[in-house]
Amino acid sequence: MGEGVSAGNDGPMWEPVVVPGPEPDWRPAPECQGGNPNPAMQYGMWGSMVLAYRPIGVLPPPFAAYVERLVLTVEQSWEDLGSVDVAVFRLGGHLFALSRFTDGGDAVTVWLDRRAVDGEGALAALVEVLGVPGDCVRDISWSPHPATQYVPSAPTPVTSPRRRAGWGGRFAALVPAWVPGGRER
Repeated sequence: MGEGVSAGNDGPMWEPVVVPGPEPDWRPAPECQGGNPNPAMQYGMWGSMVLAYRPIGVLPPPFAAYVERLVLTVEQSWEDLGSVDVAVFRLGGHLFALSRFTDGGDAVTVWLDRRAVDGEGALAALVEVLGVPGDCVRDISWSPHPATQYVPSAPTPVTSPRRRAGWGGRFAALVPAWVPGGRER
């Protein structure tokens, strides 16, 4: 293409503009804004989309084994707590994400699209496809992610240890009730 010619447009090309560099006191945009005069606050892809998901369980390491099993691509991003590896995928009619912090902690948090109504059924389907025993899945209290502290638990009748742990339905048959530290309830 010649100078001044644009692909698929008969009008003139844009003239380049000169953009000034950052102000001397601006810090990188991904940093917390406390005291950073930079007016932009940058978010990673995962930090931008995590609010569309809810954590539903925690798998033991290694993260790479689940990714390899499902032949997924890992995306690297970041959020307030640091770097995170994420794989987002559809399984059946459900949108899932698997995440782990890269700067410590081996737990793999399982996330489900907030629009899904049968979280237990979705988790059971994931466990089945992964080919792992259901009792390796922990409830979300094992997740290192702070979002798990703000997920309201649905009221369940206290009729069994599994129900007291917040599990029920199809998935309850696969998972024993656990508490942090590995003790059964």
